[in-house]
Amino acid sequence: MHQPISSRNHFLKFLSVCSIASLLMWVIYQLLIQKKLGLPAECLFISQICVVLLTAPYLAAYTVHTSLLSTRFNANTAPATVGLLTLSPLSSGRYLLRQLVMSQVPVFGWVLLSTAVVLFVTNVPFTKAFQMLMILGIYSISAGAVGMWGSQVFKDVLFGAELATLLWCILIGSAFLINPFKRYIDDFQPVIPLVLHLNPLIVVCCLFEGFDIFRNPALYDLTPVTSYAYMFPKPWYLVGVWQLVIGGCCFLGTWQMCRSRAYIA
Repeated sequence: MHQPISSRNHFLKFLSVCSIASLLMWVIYQLLIQKKLGLPAECLFISQICVVLLTAPYLAAYTVHTSLLSTRFNANTAPATVGLLTLSPLSSGRYLLRQLVMSQVPVFGWVLLSTAVVLFVTNVPFTKAFQMLMILGIYSISAGAVGMWGSQVFKDVLFGAELATLLWCILIGSAFLINPFKRYIDDFQPVIPLVLHLNPLIVVCCLFEGFDIFRNPALYDLTPVTSYAYMFPKPWYLVGVWQLVIGGCCFLGTWQMCRSRAYIA
């Protein structure tokens, strides 16, 4: 009896995530197309990235909050969790990693389905679609780790997800946020590589040769990046490596906070 109910709940969760993510993707895609920020395939991939960065942190934050913080490692409500986190640091790390990966299963499923749709409606090569699958998987885990860390810092699911969203907004908008500092800084050249490597959307520019979102007429005057010599990160997966570094640091921070609270409990 329990198994069918659990399976039905997982299916409903997956269906809800797919529905919300697809709606968000359609809205973002329409905005990008209206602004003429790229070709349909490029706008679709950018939309996918934005949706993953918005949904992954909340799912991970919710999972950790309900399984760890809500119980506060109370032996009466979660004895297995208490023993796992207090007796073995390695086991507690594996437990958190498993929670992180499992929380992203609906996102992984949606990414597969949406990428299949992109392949069907556009002429994008399969190789580029496969590369995007890899990047989106990395982004999902990394964004989820940031959401987990935020939920531990604020002890709240929404605040944790909002912290992750704020981080991505800063990284994505960094090329435009430095514009007000032109009056104080004469040379932005040393900053440009950092801006490009940490921006999760730049991977689309790396995959599609000739696509430079900063030289789009709608954005050209909004950033000083185009006034300097710059190159997009090479190889293309280097942007994903930086996101893994961010996610790894947040995961370690979450692990340490969980361990500390377990000892206090």
